[in-house]
Amino acid sequence: MTSTTSPHERVDFLRRLQTIQEDPQVKNLARYRARDPDLAEDALQEAFYAIAKVKYPERIRDLRAYFCQVLIREIYRLHGQLGATLVEDFTAIADARQAKPDGQSAAPSVADVVSRDLLACTWRKRFAAQRAHLVQQVPGRSRNPGRYRDLIVAVAERTLMSLISGDDSDPDGTVALCAAYPEWFAERGCAVSNAQQRVSRGRADVNIVLRLVVNPADLRP
Repeated sequence: MTSTTSPHERVDFLRRLQTIQEDPQVKNLARYRARDPDLAEDALQEAFYAIAKVKYPERIRDLRAYFCQVLIREIYRLHGQLGATLVEDFTAIADARQAKPDGQSAAPSVADVVSRDLLACTWRKRFAAQRAHLVQQVPGRSRNPGRYRDLIVAVAERTLMSLISGDDSDPDGTVALCAAYPEWFAERGCAVSNAQQRVSRGRADVNIVLRLVVNPADLRP
């Protein structure tokens, strides 16, 4: 089956795509998520190329939102995190919805608020019902394994609730980990590389817990 897009429509599609790629709001989103200006530019270019290859561009209902989602995935890929977690997917969706042309976030509808609250309630119930099991799935990495495991589960729950409420002040739980267990994640005298590795592993453990709690169906529109 071939695309029904005409050459003229294809050119128009690529122009629209380029406009989105060069939009200041989208670029700001790329820099914020990438934490590195060069990587952000690379991800913007890769996202453009990826979407430009789409065989049926007419099926993309919201090109701007789709570009932002692909952009986020390219950033994770360039960071060596191609296996993005479900929560990363959730963050990408939230970022895409917030990247409005005027830089303003649309006010949530009553349906959106109800849906968000129901989802938050569902996740809280899963954490409550499965907490003992979740704790057992966490590696005991520190000198106090029990404290480490309990903290990872607590940070995972906090991260998920923050994502759904739109609070992106600590998107990957780094601040919470270091603040709650500084003796391990911010230990005095610990080499910088070792401390970074501990934080990286802590975030990975948080993501493991999140994968166990979040059902893929939860993230579907």
